[in-house]
Amino acid sequence: MAILPAATSRVSEPLKNQRLLGQLNADQLAIQRQYDQLSTGRRVTRLSDDPAAAGRALTLQRGISQVEQLSRNAGVAESFYTATDSAIGRLSDALTESRGVTVEAAQNILSSDEREALALTIRSSLQSAVAIGNTLFRDHQVLGGVLQPASALQFDGGGVVFNGTDAIARTNVGGGGLVPVGVSGNDALGLANRFLEGKSLNAALDRSTPLTDLRSGRGVDPGLIRLSGGGNFVDVDLRSATTVGNVLDLISAVEVQGRSIQATIQPDGITIAYADGLPGTLAVDDAAGDSLAKDLSILNPLGTTAPPIVATGLAPRVTESTLLSRLASGVGINVQAGIRITSGTNTVIVDLSQARNVGDVLIAINRSGTDIRAELNESSGGIDLRALRSGVDYAIGENGGNAATSLGIRTATAETRLSDLDKGRGIVLNELGPEFSITRPDGTILDFNLEGAETIQDVINLIVNHPSNQDPLRIIPSLNAVGNGIQLVGPPTAIPITIRRSDVSNAAEALGFLGEGQAEAQGFTSGSFALFNGGEYAKKEAGGTIDVLLRLEDAIRGGDIREIERLQGLLDHSFDQSTRVRGRVGVWSQNVDSLRDAADNQAISLKSELSDEVDADLATVISELQQRQASQEASLRLIGQTARLTLLDFL
Repeated sequence: MAILPAATSRVSEPLKNQRLLGQLNADQLAIQRQYDQLSTGRRVTRLSDDPAAAGRALTLQRGISQVEQLSRNAGVAESFYTATDSAIGRLSDALTESRGVTVEAAQNILSSDEREALALTIRSSLQSAVAIGNTLFRDHQVLGGVLQPASALQFDGGGVVFNGTDAIARTNVGGGGLVPVGVSGNDALGLANRFLEGKSLNAALDRSTPLTDLRSGRGVDPGLIRLSGGGNFVDVDLRSATTVGNVLDLISAVEVQGRSIQATIQPDGITIAYADGLPGTLAVDDAAGDSLAKDLSILNPLGTTAPPIVATGLAPRVTESTLLSRLASGVGINVQAGIRITSGTNTVIVDLSQARNVGDVLIAINRSGTDIRAELNESSGGIDLRALRSGVDYAIGENGGNAATSLGIRTATAETRLSDLDKGRGIVLNELGPEFSITRPDGTILDFNLEGAETIQDVINLIVNHPSNQDPLRIIPSLNAVGNGIQLVGPPTAIPITIRRSDVSNAAEALGFLGEGQAEAQGFTSGSFALFNGGEYAKKEAGGTIDVLLRLEDAIRGGDIREIERLQGLLDHSFDQSTRVRGRVGVWSQNVDSLRDAADNQAISLKSELSDEVDADLATVISELQQRQASQEASLRLIGQTARLTLLDFL
């Protein structure tokens, strides 16, 4: 802070005035800066004040904005957790009340009025559960799926339909990844429950299969492989390969010790051999740092395996674009006949005649109006079916072909276990005699004991191999060509095929031969055949809390003690499920609270660093202001003195 000295030499008056005014102007600007710092509390208010500090301040401000946003995200997440915890808490209370009603209803001494009162209590719990499923917080569904505009659950006829999604919001709270803001309706209430997990469709390789789809989606990384016929290795550059066809072409273009190599495709892998088909040594190894040969299962570094080298286990993952002709290990499947889907009393024939790939099948099922959501399970390579309507049974059967079986979604198959029949209660055996009997059209009675039988196929084999069913008038069992169930076919004679149950076993009912409460049933004659078409024996329940409460209400009203006892176990499972979900939300809330505290502490630290860079030190500013004011006063005094000078002052 220099003060220009008074001129001692003879200089012009304009120059002298300019020097004095310059000093005064500098003092005034400096004082103004001090006033600005005092009024704003900032030492740096523009980049020119301190470019280095300003640059560091901008970086710190971005960091502060980020951690403050993380803190806000955590606050929003905690708010949703609180709303979710409250909703699931109400659900637990409703299920606890329903559990008490179920215990009371599992008695034979209740009057119809008492049962009706208990059923109405269950209905109240059901309505509470539906209201909980439709809970909104900040215009968002808590359990029905994020961005779901309408109510996720709606009463429709005798059931409840789920119109929501499994989508949940996620946000960044600084934990190194996104955290869920809530839980899905499937987790909390079992909504859109997966009632059938389809069998793997087993896609086969073709030349267009991407390398990333191989090995059920694990894929392989392109690289260099080395081939040898016993001498020097020849490098094969496969780094540009993207499909199986690229790999085959590049390998087939190589010659080893003057012999051409031929690579061919198999449904589950590839084969490498000499093009002339003659024996010899064919070593295959990876280049240093690569693993393509190993991943393709063609690794043969010492040539110990004689050609052809056959690789397996490369079957690709099934995608929605996978052609139906590439399924079943390349054999393909025929779905032209379509499938039959039964949802409660609604039966729909799904037309698949135009389906060309897996995606076409999914779309056809989802648009069938059967309250089923079909989706591809990419981990298993099968089609999973979810139930959108609670309170009804589902069944997927054939429509005269084998489409449902080929797609792996037929609910009643020969592999169905007897222990899964009768809604998972299995078959009650008759220790003193047969479980059921079949009377042939010629009057021959076939008695059947199912001791040791485990599947529907075992039951079919028992009928086929029965000692009294080996003559030309025998009856032949098979699965129904339309729908589901077991069909019996025989030559027509005096009487229709008749099935009777024992008083002890429920086998005939569980196998679909008899309806509930029936003691016997008869078949019919069609043309030159005596037929008996059994009913569904493996219906699937929608599952979930809403479904259990709907069935429990009906069972209590009807006095079905056996069904009440079964549903009691499912109700306990629903309660345990809600408890686990509520505990999970509590853990998430605690974690988010810790992360928000960390973000707040980080924000404080960054703001402290920012303050060190741009905030003014008031003591220093005041001291400098006093110095500048003294300098300005000195300048003014000097200007005043020089203004009174005369000609004598220069002599």
